[in-house]
Amino acid sequence: MRKKYANLYVKMTAKSPLLFLILILISTIFLIGVTLTTKVDVIETYKAKVENNQICIQDVNDITMNEVYVYENRNEAVYKVIIEPEMFSQESNSLEISVNKLGFILQSDSVNIDIPIRKITLFRRVFLQGGKNE
Repeated sequence: MRKKYANLYVKMTAKSPLLFLILILISTIFLIGVTLTTKVDVIETYKAKVENNQICIQDVNDITMNEVYVYENRNEAVYKVIIEPEMFSQESNSLEISVNKLGFILQSDSVNIDIPIRKITLFRRVFLQGGKNE
């Protein structure tokens, strides 16, 4: 069955490359459309300490999103923490997040925190920035 359709496709494209060019054009338009509508986070990564169910982050800017991602090793596990207003306190340049209810975070000095700072389109991220954070 597959061979029948494959042979039909080869016959159609061998006679006239118009079908092949139309398929390429449709695929390109679809790819650009999907990348223009898909939003991705721009993140900043910080080193942090976890002590007594408190995540302490130094030299942090304002958090505009209500979630952070906590991990020791990104290849093993990344935990999403939804931040509610009563969970964090921010001083001049440090931030403390209380995670009393969350038992998955280990008490460690080498925890990384990814904080989303804004959202951009996938098109901008891949084609205009080359996959790099701003």
